[in-house]
Amino acid sequence: MARKEGGMVEGLVLSTSLLLTPTSILLLDEPIREWAQTHRSRRADLLFGGINTLGDGKVHLVGWGSLALLGYVLKDEGMRDFGGWGEVSFLITGTATVALKALFGRARPSVGLGPTAFHPLNLDDDFHSLPSGHTSVAFSAAGYVFARTSNAWVRWSGLLLASGVGAARIYFDRHWLSDVIMGAGIGFSVGYLIGRWRESQDAAL
Repeated sequence: MARKEGGMVEGLVLSTSLLLTPTSILLLDEPIREWAQTHRSRRADLLFGGINTLGDGKVHLVGWGSLALLGYVLKDEGMRDFGGWGEVSFLITGTATVALKALFGRARPSVGLGPTAFHPLNLDDDFHSLPSGHTSVAFSAAGYVFARTSNAWVRWSGLLLASGVGAARIYFDRHWLSDVIMGAGIGFSVGYLIGRWRESQDAAL
């Protein structure tokens, strides 16, 4: 019980920190972007290209769905439950992220208008920078896994990979640092809360 309570505190602290951080690091958006763009290389392109795939919505949609389907075929209730609720976490995170992108209408770094250019209620992808979708999806998975396992190695490996996705989005000039942090906060919070809720349901049985 103590381990589960400790994990819950860790998760809540991470969620709160990620959600509150973006407003305090807006001044770092431009310097971080400049540093990332001046340190590009062919090797880094390949590395971040691979990591970037981990935030692709199609990968998560198919991945979680396949896991749930496999659990159904094998009559493995645990696998089906894990995959099914992982899919729910992804869908909620994705829907919220897409809505916020259109609402904020922030210009992507590559557009060249700077980090303070906002054109609210915008359907143009060039103005869908905030929050980062790849990052929110990756952290949704990381938060969900964090909540549903007590294995520290698995937990922190998931967070490390999700952080790599965020770094890739900055590296490829698709997002500002604050976009990435906000996406991480949204994704982790949704995934973690759904995972904790599902674990509490199992514990009540």
